[in-house]
Amino acid sequence: MTSHAGARLLALPPSAVLGRPAEILADVDATLEPDAIWLLGPEREARAFAQTRQAFDAPAFHPPLETNGEVVSRQPIGTELEVAVVRSLRALRASPADVSSVLSDPRSRSSPIAVVCDDVTTTTRPTALETALEGAAELAAALPTGRVTTVLSGSIPAGYDELWHLEAETGTVRAVEHEPQLECEPAGDDCVSVRVRGIGPVEGYGGSASLAVLEVDETGVAAVDTSETSNFGLEAVSGIGPKTAERLANDEVTTRAELLETPIDELADYPGVGRDGARRMHRHATVLETGEPRRLTDESLPAEGGRPPLCLDIETDGLSPTILWQIGVYDPADDSYRAFVECDEPDDPAPVLEALCDWLFASHSDRALLTWNGWRFDYRHLGAFVARHVPYYVEEWESVPKFDLYDWAVREGHALLPGRTNKLEDVAGALGYEGTGTGLDGARTAAAYQRFLRTGEELDWGRHEAYCEDDCRALWHVYERLRDAPRAADPSDASPAEAEGATPAGTTGGEQTGLGDF
Repeated sequence: MTSHAGARLLALPPSAVLGRPAEILADVDATLEPDAIWLLGPEREARAFAQTRQAFDAPAFHPPLETNGEVVSRQPIGTELEVAVVRSLRALRASPADVSSVLSDPRSRSSPIAVVCDDVTTTTRPTALETALEGAAELAAALPTGRVTTVLSGSIPAGYDELWHLEAETGTVRAVEHEPQLECEPAGDDCVSVRVRGIGPVEGYGGSASLAVLEVDETGVAAVDTSETSNFGLEAVSGIGPKTAERLANDEVTTRAELLETPIDELADYPGVGRDGARRMHRHATVLETGEPRRLTDESLPAEGGRPPLCLDIETDGLSPTILWQIGVYDPADDSYRAFVECDEPDDPAPVLEALCDWLFASHSDRALLTWNGWRFDYRHLGAFVARHVPYYVEEWESVPKFDLYDWAVREGHALLPGRTNKLEDVAGALGYEGTGTGLDGARTAAAYQRFLRTGEELDWGRHEAYCEDDCRALWHVYERLRDAPRAADPSDASPAEAEGATPAGTTGGEQTGLGDF
């Protein structure tokens, strides 16, 4: 069904489904391409479950409504993976052996990658200055010792990820790891180690309607990303909030295609929209519908006009790195890629930096560098590490022209991008870039190198180099598409409603067009 590596599990709170137009859920399905949908509990939501099953092509499950009477069942995620779905802690308390049998069923090809139980949660006791794991005793009685079992709960906000080590007999907490590694270890053969990961709505404005996407493979849950339902349907269009979307729906405008067929003058009459707002709606809806970016200004792209910049990406051992262990550079001028990887002396950050600087300053001293969000990460850490470990190259490093395509397009507002988020992989994917499908992300590469640092266990170096190269090539793909995108004043990029009865370029009904119109 999907082209992404592993499989994708979509976790929906009932509030993201109930009362939502079918067009929004259809957009969620088409955009995210889930392999299975988990409608969160712990409450029984029969109407939301029915609506979910109608809206999505992939199979859906809702633990409180599992009607076969079983305490636990196996739910396929894609063609090769499964999760164990526990109906409730109450049912688990009555029959803990049922979960044990599912997790260790010899008739199955593989064990479930995780246990789903929506009423596992945490509570804070302010007077005792401690946090308790509700359901600890039940989990300790049902889960195996000597290994880490991942438990997914919709009652805990997405982003929560802690490793609880429990006494097997009582469920008493032995220890809690607040920042577990991607592939973590149990506390001992006599301990039940439970990695609790929250999948539920995140707090904040609109949080009750947020959804989570779990990227999973045979090793478990690789990543959990959250999104708001406002990223889909009409509300994904800049300038359209819930009230405007409701007013449009009352006039039978429920999709972006129908919005684009609605004349500018009609949209301008909606409260708080105006003519400029209506034009912006049309342009952003066109970008989302066509997957084509649009230049909002006549500002040149970073390093446009000369030799193309070198596209750069780094891999570290975490968000507060102790080493930059991989630096990838793609040269669009001759379609070549160079990887600087530290796989021999992982305790020494200098060699990979020295190799990069030697190559860059000796052979490419006249070239600029380009990153995606580099001012917030790549350049910041590269500058600090060069100063600390190869200080004799600081002056030369600081003289290199550095550009950030994300900064130019998003923060400075020079372009509209078709991704539902501004992550490089989302933007590049929406623009047609097809990577090698490594199944990796920044967190997984960091965790793999952390394990290498701890144990000496070799990475699949080729796979990790391919991941970094994908990011570098994806960056250049986005750059090229933005370079060729229609400019702000290009009348050929008009929406259907604009094109009908269009006025000459540079005018709108006899009025001079300003940048505010775009």
